[in-house]
Amino acid sequence: MRVIELLAELEDIIEKGNTLPFSSRALINPEEVIEIIDEIRDAMPMELTEAKKIVAERKKILFAAQSEADHIKAEAEKRLKELIDTNEITKTASAHANEIMKNANASAKAMKIGTQSYADKLLYSFQLQLKEMNDLVEQNRKELKNMK
Repeated sequence: MRVIELLAELEDIIEKGNTLPFSSRALINPEEVIEIIDEIRDAMPMELTEAKKIVAERKKILFAAQSEADHIKAEAEKRLKELIDTNEITKTASAHANEIMKNANASAKAMKIGTQSYADKLLYSFQLQLKEMNDLVEQNRKELKNMK
């Protein structure tokens, strides 16, 4: 990720800055630091675009799961109508259709839960990365302010 690389570069600049005698403060080139911060700002929209892609993929998976469930349900209803010839067949068909519906609903629910869990894990991971980047930028800003 470009943002992490830029933050590491920023950290190197701060660590390599000349220290003032009898002080823990370091002298750094503010233009160089500001340039890197600008690059981080430019790179952030790419990171956000990736998050949007993950959300879009989640929606796509959920839509596919719902479509599959609807298809299974339609097939079950079609099969049920075909089996309504006699009373004996009707009872068997009704039980079979209920089982198919139950299985279709369970399958759709499992697919939905799985895709939601997968998308949530991806978004959580991205959230942690953004938080780490934000914390590091905040820390660096505080250090820059303390250098005054």
